[in-house]
Amino acid sequence: MLHEPTGARFAGWLQTSMLNRGLSQAQLARSVGVADTQVSRWRRGHVVPTLQYLQRLADTFGIERVALDRLVGLPVAQVPGPSDVPLDPEVAAELEAHQSRLREVLATRLPRSMWRAYTEACVALADGLSASTSRIVRESAAELAETPDDAPPPDRPLGFRP
Repeated sequence: MLHEPTGARFAGWLQTSMLNRGLSQAQLARSVGVADTQVSRWRRGHVVPTLQYLQRLADTFGIERVALDRLVGLPVAQVPGPSDVPLDPEVAAELEAHQSRLREVLATRLPRSMWRAYTEACVALADGLSASTSRIVRESAAELAETPDDAPPPDRPLGFRP
């Protein structure tokens, strides 16, 4: 499977995923059951893993295999939804690392009966942070628009009230 754009996308994802999890090339090779040189070829985008190794990588990184199938250009039978927006490989790898961490927390620290409440609390927190950030950006933009170009900078950080 030699596809330069696909290989480059997968290589970017693999490199970022390894960094996010603190895995060396040798550690990943041992985990997946290949030689270090094979992992090196994946990381440089020269080749993409076979189906067998895609599954082992998915297991190693704690992600769904379908995410890797999409990344390497394999056809995936799935109805596209609003979350199927193509992401930069580095962003996708970081997101997958956080999703894996959240799965681990849910499975090991919370009883299953609390999973929904915890998830809803996280969504509410994200909504609140998003609204606050949007408000701060709007207020800062309005202040900047009202300030003459030769005015001295404010004595406080942008977006924060005295």
